[in-house]
Amino acid sequence: MPQRKRIRNMKVSPSLLLCSLCLWSSEIAPFGDAFSLSPSIHGRTANAKSASTTRLYYDIQREPSNENVWNVLATTERWISEMLNSSAETPLSRKEVSYVCEASTDAAMVIANVFRKLKEARQLGETHGEEQEELNAEQDGQRSPSSMRQTQVLVIPSNSDVKGWSAFDNLVNAINQARRSARDYVTDVSLDRLDDDDDDNKEWVVSVNCAHLHPEFGKKTPEQELQELQEDEIDLNLQDYKEKRLLARRSPFPSIVVEVRAMPPPVFTPPPPPQQEVIEPRAEESLEEEAEEATMVDPDSDFVQALELLFSKSSLAEEKPKDGSFYDSIGSHLEEIATVTPLSMAQTWVSKNDDQFDISRCAFTTSNTPHVDEAYEFLFTNLAMQSTQFSSGQGAGEAQKRQYLVLPSFCTSSATSMEKFAREADNIIRTMPTLKDKVEIDCFHPESVQEDKRSPVPVFVLQWKE
Repeated sequence: MPQRKRIRNMKVSPSLLLCSLCLWSSEIAPFGDAFSLSPSIHGRTANAKSASTTRLYYDIQREPSNENVWNVLATTERWISEMLNSSAETPLSRKEVSYVCEASTDAAMVIANVFRKLKEARQLGETHGEEQEELNAEQDGQRSPSSMRQTQVLVIPSNSDVKGWSAFDNLVNAINQARRSARDYVTDVSLDRLDDDDDDNKEWVVSVNCAHLHPEFGKKTPEQELQELQEDEIDLNLQDYKEKRLLARRSPFPSIVVEVRAMPPPVFTPPPPPQQEVIEPRAEESLEEEAEEATMVDPDSDFVQALELLFSKSSLAEEKPKDGSFYDSIGSHLEEIATVTPLSMAQTWVSKNDDQFDISRCAFTTSNTPHVDEAYEFLFTNLAMQSTQFSSGQGAGEAQKRQYLVLPSFCTSSATSMEKFAREADNIIRTMPTLKDKVEIDCFHPESVQEDKRSPVPVFVLQWKE
């Protein structure tokens, strides 16, 4: 079948290139948008061996780079088909898989899109849990909730940094380490969960995993190869198993696999209450309790009115206003509300307390996100706005070298969590050769230990070096 007949629904818009398909065992079926709750079409399936019957739905959402994106998608499809035909134990054969081709060449934008996929996966799991709870409430608990599991493969063929196995492996490990550290952050979301004591609001267990595939996956350094040669005994069976495991993850292009799982909340059976012996009070104690109850008397209504008059004394009678101060006396007893936004508060504080502030070379952006993955996406998206100009040298004089990211709803109660977030973001930046040693991250917080960094709202600072 000609290649042009396999292309459906082509649209041009400035974003990502999406390619979605669904895999079950050795069957390939059409699938909707990536990370979507819409049901798949199960009636129109085809065997993976007949590649001509496979249908892919492409949607161009950004101008493709010099890389032939159609070749990337076809090669990835062929590799998956070969993996499914060669082994029935392939993990991809028992999951619902969708594919996204990231055509960006900017390193910061690639990282931002990875965190965007992690955010969308989390939101998908939370939405699935909420919908299942609503259906269960409508049917009075007669319906058992169903779990959800989806996988998305983000193919990155155009970025030069991730083509090397070492840099790509360090990037994914840094991202996973940042996600593990986020479990200990004191965020506004975690505080709201502690304050929420509603037993009827059952929170589902949503887990998001991030793994990676690479053409050189598991490539050993010369030191590691020398260490293996120095070993006395070599288990051929174990060595063959490791080789097959590495081949299963050596995809044609660098890829990141994001898997989301949403499971019903666990049901804990409370232990039976301990049996306590009933101790009858002694005669003396019962007499004392009866005496206390006898002395308690309800307050008289006249006494209550006297207390109300005492505590309701008006403050207007304390001091008579002077002549001409009529409006001052009215204003002193009215609640004054100032319409000041967190962005304006941060701008005012930064202009007075930051020595490196230059109005001609600085920029301010704000976001109300309370989630960690969305905050990472926001940070690296803003970093990508300047990284292309500074890396290419075009328009570097007009670009802002210092950018302030105002996050009024992120880690407002913990300066330590915000500092850890900035440290993990710096570790991710250092894994990319094009961004390494070119960007500095700093943060201001209302509860910072250093007095000169106590801003009214949390603020991240991205400083681009010359």
